[in-house]
Amino acid sequence: MLKMLLEHRRERGAVAVIVALMVVVLMASAALGVDIGKLVYERQQLQNALDAAATAGAMHLPDDPAAAIVDAQKFAADNMIGANLGSITPNIALRCVTSYNATTNSPDWATVVAVCGITDHTFNVLDCNEQVCSVPCTVAFHCNTIVVKHNKTVAYSFGPAIGIPSGQTGTISAAACRGVCGTVTPNPLDIVVMADRTPSMVDNWTNGTFTTPAGSFSSMKSGIEDMLGSMNQDQQYVAFGTIAISVPTTSDKVAPPNGGNAFSDAPLCGTGCTWVKGGKKYHFNGSWVPIGFTNKYTKTDTAGVTSLDTTTTLGKAVHNLAFSTPKVNYPNADTGKAATPSNEGTHLAAALKGAARYLLNVDPSADAGLPVRPKEFGTPKKVIIFETDGSPSEIFTSDSSATTLTNNLDIGVAGNDNKLSCDNFSAIASEAKAANITIITIGVGAVNKATCGKTSSGSTIYVRNVMAGAASPRKSGAASDAYDCTQSGKTEAENTDGDNYYCAASSSDLKSVFIAAMGSLTKSSKLMSLPNVT
Repeated sequence: MLKMLLEHRRERGAVAVIVALMVVVLMASAALGVDIGKLVYERQQLQNALDAAATAGAMHLPDDPAAAIVDAQKFAADNMIGANLGSITPNIALRCVTSYNATTNSPDWATVVAVCGITDHTFNVLDCNEQVCSVPCTVAFHCNTIVVKHNKTVAYSFGPAIGIPSGQTGTISAAACRGVCGTVTPNPLDIVVMADRTPSMVDNWTNGTFTTPAGSFSSMKSGIEDMLGSMNQDQQYVAFGTIAISVPTTSDKVAPPNGGNAFSDAPLCGTGCTWVKGGKKYHFNGSWVPIGFTNKYTKTDTAGVTSLDTTTTLGKAVHNLAFSTPKVNYPNADTGKAATPSNEGTHLAAALKGAARYLLNVDPSADAGLPVRPKEFGTPKKVIIFETDGSPSEIFTSDSSATTLTNNLDIGVAGNDNKLSCDNFSAIASEAKAANITIITIGVGAVNKATCGKTSSGSTIYVRNVMAGAASPRKSGAASDAYDCTQSGKTEAENTDGDNYYCAASSSDLKSVFIAAMGSLTKSSKLMSLPNVT
């Protein structure tokens, strides 16, 4: 009996030891569980912070990659501080994302060139899957994607007691792209591009003589060419118009009204032109949109690079576009007969009206002969991209009924009453937007300083603000104020503020501005997964 009691006491002592050991293990496990929970929580907070950082940085792309990096770092730090998890300094890299070319097993280099401006294709690192590719990019280019990474050390609360003082979240990544982001997602568009070719667009007009077109004019043409080369012709149908109006000849559908560098003997208001003395019901004998909708304007070479095909009707019209001379033989406002050559004028309201009427198919055969898009693309968005460098300058006063889209009368205000001219431009823009047309305006050079008279209170009306207001997508319809892009740092600020007005301080900016304008018609910035990167 005594022996049994002794053995029982020994067993109870062993159980106590085991229980004591198990309590230690259980408490350690519980403590470790708390620390693991903390690690999971901070990992998720880090992911949230990096997602926010990438999204914030992408808002500056592709115009200002340097600002994208600064904002991404700030948002990452602020979001972690806001979660009481301390500040971080993430690793940030820029990429150019494009679609994957299965034929060449490489990126779509045309998009790399057009969207990001990278012409060197000799990369050591090409990250692709079956949908997208991304290549390294730097602040020297117009990168469309930002990648933010960080690996955070999380200090444990209970782990140090068992020799595990901290844990690692592992490398967390977030990537955000803005504009053209590689995949060919449905983005059907009907676009009318209106290009200003009036004399002020040509920088080298000296003593009554033009030399080879350069400056703003040539940069505008190059910008349009690059934009068209980056577009998807199966989804985006394009028409092309000009300011001043085009008077087609047997050899050139977009011939300027004066036929090039020589004055015309025939008045612009010719056969079929309504010019009623005293009635002010005028329209020019020409076309604001001489090149109708087409979905044939790009080509792809053997290396898989897509670019504008300058042998197509649209490509040739843009590539060979001729500028107009300062004077043209307009008809007399009273008689309709030929008069002394006068200032050709910049009829902005009439040009916008012509583009809108064409886009709305008010004038016959706007989309004649075009194939029907596949149903899965959806309903195309109607868009006008309108570029100019200055204030309106018009040569006759039109009938009040002209300031509507319901007729084909051209709009003019004699005597250079710029305020009324700008009011007419705004009125047509409002009517076009009410008809579900998206308007994108692009101003270059002199437009930054040009004025439209003064308000009733004496404040100066700037053309750039009129153009920004005309393009503004605000539901309220309120106008948008634009920056003077000749001031340092203002170009990037203006071109990322979302009001559909884009500016170029100088002609050299026009290439990237057209690409940025086109990019705004795609989805805005979006988080995405990149092969071998995130």
